Amino acid sequence: MRRPGYRRADRTAPEFDLTAVSGAEVQAPLVAECFATIECRVADSSLVAPYSLFPLEAVRAWTDPSQPQPKLFHHRGDGTFTLDGPTVELKDRMTMWQYLV
Repeated sequence: MRRPGYRRADRTAPEFDLTAVSGAEVQAPLVAECFATIECRVADSSLVAPYSLFPLEAVRAWTDPSQPQPKLFHHRGDGTFTLDGPTVELKDRMTMWQYLV
């Protein structure tokens, strides 16, 4: 079941300026520009069909040593983001769940 207005996007598409790299343990592509990566496998697929839940098991994790003090960008939900402290409101740009606002 898809949410109203949902569309699948290729997150490594050129407009995002991200580089896809192969994972060591999983088939899903990783993003080279991330300073930390956790590769996960679905631990229990019995919950996928009835509840759309994907319990995950971390199978590998690492950080990029060339980025010793990366800036953090957090999505806090509802179009609110935090950039190493200050809060940025982008609710007007969050179109997927506008019917909930």
